[in-house]
Amino acid sequence: MILPNNIHDSWKPFLTKEMIDELKEIEQQIGSNYNPHETDRILRFLTTDLHQVKVIWLGQDVYPMKGAATGRSFEVGGLESWHGPFRQVSLKNIVRLLHKNFNQIEDYSDIKSFQSIKSEISSGSFPIKPPHLWFDDLEKQGVLFLNTSFTCETGKPNSHKHIWAHFSQQVLAYISKCNPNISWFLWGKEAISNKVYIEKGRFYESRHPMMCSVKYPDDFLKFQGFERTRNDIHWVH
Repeated sequence: MILPNNIHDSWKPFLTKEMIDELKEIEQQIGSNYNPHETDRILRFLTTDLHQVKVIWLGQDVYPMKGAATGRSFEVGGLESWHGPFRQVSLKNIVRLLHKNFNQIEDYSDIKSFQSIKSEISSGSFPIKPPHLWFDDLEKQGVLFLNTSFTCETGKPNSHKHIWAHFSQQVLAYISKCNPNISWFLWGKEAISNKVYIEKGRFYESRHPMMCSVKYPDDFLKFQGFERTRNDIHWVH
């Protein structure tokens, strides 16, 4: 079964017999060639204390490359250092925005490239933790990194989106019912489209961090969510 072993009590009312049966059907449909391959990572959000969640990054599909999906949206598996090679532009742009906020950069043209920021990470002038430790730290503070499609066929993005759609909608509805005070970070049209399943919460929206440009009024690098939640979460420290 794809359920993790250490499910938190806050999720127990969600996991009704009907929901378990639905997950059994999903498990049959996804087959054996899927990411993340470690079954305990697929639904790792169920190990989180839902009542302690303050912010949710609502991602879309898991990474299709073998070893890259971790069960946490936007995290790149196996990335031990910001200096290591990785292709995921979204994560690089997230770091760029945090650097912008940390240095109180006002002018879009002054936002640094990820390559330039790496030297400041090395010197310690931009004190962001290594990737895996940073995600761990944010999770402990109350950030839930949630996708809406929890697996995909290896090498085929969005291949399981239809399989997870109904289950995902119920997850979002349950979260907003149990904890209506969550701040939701909705990046891109697909994430924003899921608002219809979220009954209550605070919403911070922008374009997806994959592609950034000053010409977009709702560009990700103009996103205000990190600044608005800095009293709840220490994004960089």
